[in-house]
Amino acid sequence: MVGSPMIECAGRARTQELAKRRAGLLAAALTEAGVGNGERVAILLRNDIEFLEISLAVAACGANPVPINTRWQVPEIEHVLRDSGIRAVLTHTEFVDRVEEAVRRAGIAALIVEVAMPSELLDEARLPQSLAEPTGRHLLLEEWLAVQRDPLGHRDGAVADSMGLIYTSGTTGRPKGVLRERMTAEQLLSIAGATAQRMGLTPDARILVAGPLYHTSPNAVAVLALRMGAEITIMPRWDAERFLELVQRQRITQAKVVPTMLSRLLSLPAEVRERYDVSSLTHLIHSAAPCPPAIKRAAIAWFGSALTEFYGCSEAGSITWISAMEWSTHPGSVGRGADGSAAVVASADGIILPAGTIGTVFVRGADYWPRFTYLNETEKPSPIPGFITVGDTGYLDADGYLYLTGRCGEIIIAGGVNIYPAEIEAAIGALDEVEDVAVFGIPHSGDLGEAVAAHIVLRPGAELSAATIRARLGSLIADYKIPREIRLVDELPRDDSGKVYKRQLRDLY
Repeated sequence: MVGSPMIECAGRARTQELAKRRAGLLAAALTEAGVGNGERVAILLRNDIEFLEISLAVAACGANPVPINTRWQVPEIEHVLRDSGIRAVLTHTEFVDRVEEAVRRAGIAALIVEVAMPSELLDEARLPQSLAEPTGRHLLLEEWLAVQRDPLGHRDGAVADSMGLIYTSGTTGRPKGVLRERMTAEQLLSIAGATAQRMGLTPDARILVAGPLYHTSPNAVAVLALRMGAEITIMPRWDAERFLELVQRQRITQAKVVPTMLSRLLSLPAEVRERYDVSSLTHLIHSAAPCPPAIKRAAIAWFGSALTEFYGCSEAGSITWISAMEWSTHPGSVGRGADGSAAVVASADGIILPAGTIGTVFVRGADYWPRFTYLNETEKPSPIPGFITVGDTGYLDADGYLYLTGRCGEIIIAGGVNIYPAEIEAAIGALDEVEDVAVFGIPHSGDLGEAVAAHIVLRPGAELSAATIRARLGSLIADYKIPREIRLVDELPRDDSGKVYKRQLRDLY
């Protein structure tokens, strides 16, 4: 095993050769337990080395790994277990109680395998050490591996079979299962090649997994990096200064982040940021949520050409890409289509709108991207053949660059006027004291229908009143867009991909 690339997490390290052997042993165990092609195996784990091993093992069986958000509670877990017909669940000790109840409610006979939590993970994730003691109610992963004699051999087509199902994040409703058609070898190679090229993945790369592995993008990058033999470092939880420490110490070349992470990095005091050398980064990729222009400008000034952005969805993969240089000439854009992917802006009934006009964003995946249906749901046909919408609004400029303005359900209508939250969020985000912001509509007590509300998180040590914020916005946006309701809060209810649960904020009103 000398010279084998490593996977590191929370002070633990494992050679990838050993990790792949363990994955093979687990694949053999799953196969013996009756898990076969096209079946689904849920993974409810915090970021750790075992997450990647289990992902490889499930794929080796030709089964679908179904990562589950660690923040979800019993009803949300129950929905995915029942909806997908889960055959087995591999879960950290921390979540066993939730899984047991979800399995009971779903009425399914799923095998539960418990994954013990190492003390190093608990320390870095800031969890109680009592979780290091397994419940004793289920088969333990390490016990299962110990009785396996040989890894499962290669199965033709297993990887293609394993990529048949993925769930959306569920920030605007229940997660939906995206059921993909079986991909050809050419499609798999095209997706892997394009992802590697655009995201800076090579066998010599040094990858930092900063986001949760239950989200599609960090998961896909990490699994592909493991298959390529790149060095991998996993963060158990996000911490801005810890991110910089790891970039410097491990000479990280590639990391995938979300705009909230960029904002948290920029909230660090200047003397802290200057303490770390981030020059090794060649690819710092961000996506998943709109990035306020002020944050983007500051991040480009810091990370330079390493900063790259894409926009995409579970249904169609990455759609648009934009480099730091392109963004500087098209500020606010999320880029243009690549490899045959495309975005158009149209009315709800499919009438294409001229450049600069806000409407519904319809997208088409790359030439090699597989077609899909929604699991257990009947989807209405799209008004634009070959294109779908996932509910985003935006516009295209004269050069074909896409700009996002929000979600279809988030447009605020005040006195018959459409107000787009992203514009107001960008204006508030441009204030030096602001770390995070969410703008949304609330019921108006008079006759306007809706009023604009903003919840704002200030940077550490900053002081700013609602009155001062309104006064500063007066020179940036029209008066009818200035929030009537402003609350300064400690945090926003974001998922770990950076998307705000705005329905939770609206419910407060």
